[in-house]
Amino acid sequence: MMNKEEMPITVLVTGANGFVGHHLVHLLSSKGYKIYAIIRNEQEDISNISNLENISIVYCDMKNIDELPELIKDKNIDYVYHLAWAGSSGDLRMNYELQLKNTLWTCKLIEVLASMDIKRVIISGSVTQLMYRDYLTQDGIEPEMITCYAVGKISTEYMCKCLCTKFDIDLCWAYISNFYGANDPTNNFINFLIKKYSQNEVPDLTPANQLADFTYVTDIAKGLMYACEKGKRNTSYYIGYGSPKALKDYILKVRDIVNPEIESGIGRKNFNGINVDFAKIDVNKLSKDTGYMADVDFERGIDYMLRKGTD
Repeated sequence: MMNKEEMPITVLVTGANGFVGHHLVHLLSSKGYKIYAIIRNEQEDISNISNLENISIVYCDMKNIDELPELIKDKNIDYVYHLAWAGSSGDLRMNYELQLKNTLWTCKLIEVLASMDIKRVIISGSVTQLMYRDYLTQDGIEPEMITCYAVGKISTEYMCKCLCTKFDIDLCWAYISNFYGANDPTNNFINFLIKKYSQNEVPDLTPANQLADFTYVTDIAKGLMYACEKGKRNTSYYIGYGSPKALKDYILKVRDIVNPEIESGIGRKNFNGINVDFAKIDVNKLSKDTGYMADVDFERGIDYMLRKGTD
């Protein structure tokens, strides 16, 4: 918390009512920050953030992001957290028109920030970028092994680096790990496992030998805050728990906690995806540069989900 005589840090957060976004907003509010929460429209549910202290709700769809300077007259915004991204799950991940729009809207945001004289922005990327970046340079790409979402994130990162260099904006790109948490509205993998085992159903799973680094959503929010405020200039960071292990270890842990008598389902189908090469990722870079440490281990995270709900 800041001293009373200090000016509060002022931040702008897009995607502020999303799953990661509202946890980030809660964290920043608890630190006494002044927050402009960018929400798509008035039909959005903002009940999870509307009663927080020091928050101003600003309705602005990303497709109209050039209107932002008219909606926010504050000239003292310190940081921008850009989390908004349409079509990050389900079939929309292969909607190339939508993913291209995400890239365009994000680039437009950089121009808008330059016009508002904002000098630092952190943009949420994905660990999937690191999975696919090398794969895309190879011949014989299998169509089921790549998504327009991943390509959109990759292209947006490079476009934003160009634009931020042009406008002298300090860019921090965050490669966010696989995250999970209570009341996640998406059917992510951990939610899927908990529901299956809770209903006494055996899921059809691969051998699950690939590495993963599941991270509780509050630690993702904490990592974003540390990367933005304490990270080095124009530096990208991986944000995760920082201890990758075989996917099957996570699966068995969920099974053992939720329904230890049921078969795990591991090995019932073949794996035809792409492995994250964690050997090429400095998973501890954020910790070394900022002192960030994740707080919630996987077992405690599953306990939170079982007590608070999976949807």
